[in-house]
Amino acid sequence: MVEIDLNLLRVFDTLFEMRSVTRAAGKLGLTQSAVSHALRRLRDALDDPVFVRAPGGLQPTARAIEIAPGVREGLAQLRGALSPTEFVPETASRRFTVAAGSYFCTLLVPDLIARVRAAAPDVTLRIIAPGPDLLSELDESTVDLALGAFTRIPSRLSSETLYREELVWVAAADNPIVDQPFDHGAFAAAPRLTISHGRPFETLRAAAPEGALGRKVITETGDAEPLPLGDDAAIVYDSQTAIAIVGRTDMIALVPRRFAERDRAGKGIAMLDADGEGGGIDLQMLWHGKVDDDAGLAWLRGVIREIAAGF
Repeated sequence: MVEIDLNLLRVFDTLFEMRSVTRAAGKLGLTQSAVSHALRRLRDALDDPVFVRAPGGLQPTARAIEIAPGVREGLAQLRGALSPTEFVPETASRRFTVAAGSYFCTLLVPDLIARVRAAAPDVTLRIIAPGPDLLSELDESTVDLALGAFTRIPSRLSSETLYREELVWVAAADNPIVDQPFDHGAFAAAPRLTISHGRPFETLRAAAPEGALGRKVITETGDAEPLPLGDDAAIVYDSQTAIAIVGRTDMIALVPRRFAERDRAGKGIAMLDADGEGGGIDLQMLWHGKVDDDAGLAWLRGVIREIAAGF
């Protein structure tokens, strides 16, 4: 059995994340030479190079990739065991990683960071884009909390619905369709700008027997199209781009109501009265059940919940 100083495991975990001795040293508050020395000791202890230099920075070896999840999980459990049972924002020193797409980064994250900075100045928020490995990242505690629209949530995860986002059809303010009564035929004839990430549902990889976690694109309303529209006139990947394009063309698009209400004056768009044809989608926050009792994460969820209540 290999015995390794816990400080070396912290260095390993940070190098695995940062892929740079310089950045790892900055995060750990150590000198570059101290990190390099720790890396040499890791290599001797594991009898493996652990990290090798590559054009994009340090790249982990197969052995490093194999042990990284266990190291991260072990360090998280140790921190939890040694952490105080209460979380005091004013004095807490901690970093939370939150996975959030462009929708939340536009509407909720700016306020979230502002509130955290005011209440807990030594707490750092790291915001990342949710990707195909989100489930394993939650399992391994590399992501603390995820914001989005999720389906097929495994039982080991906890979730809370924040609010329901309505989807509305928008057109340029001077588009003749704006002043017409809603008519399926007119909508079917209008050129459509579609927002798509490639697939309406993205399956997030997972080896767990409970199955995969699903993440729904916020502008999708379900398996069926809400209106019998024809071929797409154009396809983009986010709502803000869609709104900007609609304001300068003859196209219509289905976007979140909160974006439309915020941008309609500046972007020259109008919301169409489509008799509720846009539909809606429940937006949630998601975390691993093993951290249900984590006081710090409970505080962070409370801040998010408070912001969402104002929407």
